[in-house]
Amino acid sequence: MSGLTAEDIAAARAQGDLAALVLMSSGLPVKTPRQRPVPQRPVRLARSRPGAWPDGTRPPGPTPEVAAYLAQLWPDRFPPSTP
Repeated sequence: MSGLTAEDIAAARAQGDLAALVLMSSGLPVKTPRQRPVPQRPVRLARSRPGAWPDGTRPPGPTPEVAAYLAQLWPDRFPPSTP
């Protein structure tokens, strides 16, 4: 019929091309998959950001004058700070 033996099928399985063997035995052309180039991501460098806080830090908060003014406006939200 096709001339394939059990040894041929076992060898094709070991090589990982069983589908190609079946296609060739049926007379169909075997197309090799095209290798697509893997796009490389651009390297991101750490750079300074003018006007931004450094990563991992918090802003220092309001100045004492601003904190006192906010405590006058909203005493329940901004308690007066004692330096």
